[in-house]
Amino acid sequence: MEKSAPHLTLAKQYWRAHLKPGDIAIDATCGNGHDTLYLSQLILSDPSSAVFAFDIQPEAILSAETLLKKHLSPDHFRRVLLNRRTHLELNAVPLPYSPRLIVYNLGYLPGGNKQVTTKTDTTLESIKLSLELLADDGAISVMCYPGHGEGAKEEKALVDMASHMSSQDWTVCHHKWINRPNSPTFLWLAKAS
Repeated sequence: MEKSAPHLTLAKQYWRAHLKPGDIAIDATCGNGHDTLYLSQLILSDPSSAVFAFDIQPEAILSAETLLKKHLSPDHFRRVLLNRRTHLELNAVPLPYSPRLIVYNLGYLPGGNKQVTTKTDTTLESIKLSLELLADDGAISVMCYPGHGEGAKEEKALVDMASHMSSQDWTVCHHKWINRPNSPTFLWLAKAS
């Protein structure tokens, strides 16, 4: 695992094991586009695949577009749909079929304004929307950042919500590095087979 970002390394292992070419993936909070790029590299070899990325900040969309154009072929880039929308609008964009994975990387834009951050109430609402959008074998990946006030509230609310999900319908896992207080944590919500 990467020493500097074990939560991201772990999440990518889950994504790689879950996704296959031909799938649809959504990056609900694309930020600078690194997760969007990784998802694209996992699935876009199949022409029926697509990645939908959302971020409310114009600078995030521009940064993601620049990164994706640099690393993806023109054909693959055409199948990444960047949306300057909030994660509450995931259902505002028509999808060809249900996504197998929806990814959230919460908090604020790295290198951006730290006052602009995801909020507990809208994140919970968006996750509930995602639960309805998922394919029958779909999953949701959430990176939480409890090292700042809103992030700690968000993580607590998400873990509480997830702990009450039916174990017959969902497999839920929360990874936390217990010897690193306030370090990022990883939440995985997968539809039970």
